[in-house]
Amino acid sequence: MSANVEERVARLEGVIEQIRDRLNSIDTRITSMDDRINGRFGQVDGRFAQIDGRFAQIDGRFAQIEQKIDSRFAWLLGVVLTTWMTTMLTVLFHH
Repeated sequence: MSANVEERVARLEGVIEQIRDRLNSIDTRITSMDDRINGRFGQVDGRFAQIDGRFAQIDGRFAQIEQKIDSRFAWLLGVVLTTWMTTMLTVLFHH
């Protein structure tokens, strides 16, 4: 009977060793996946940084355009008001 018990214990030790190997394999695969996921997140972060830089460039360009429009609007308003005042003065003093 002790041989039977020894066989069972040896068999259980083999099963435990197989389970340990499988768990180690799973742990290795999870670590590998974690590393790949972290790498991907690093790439995504880099791309977001590039996009943020591009948005900053676009914001700068819009600011330049806004300044040009404001400047040209001021000139246009000045010309229109001057023309209107000249026309009104001509009409008033023509009689």
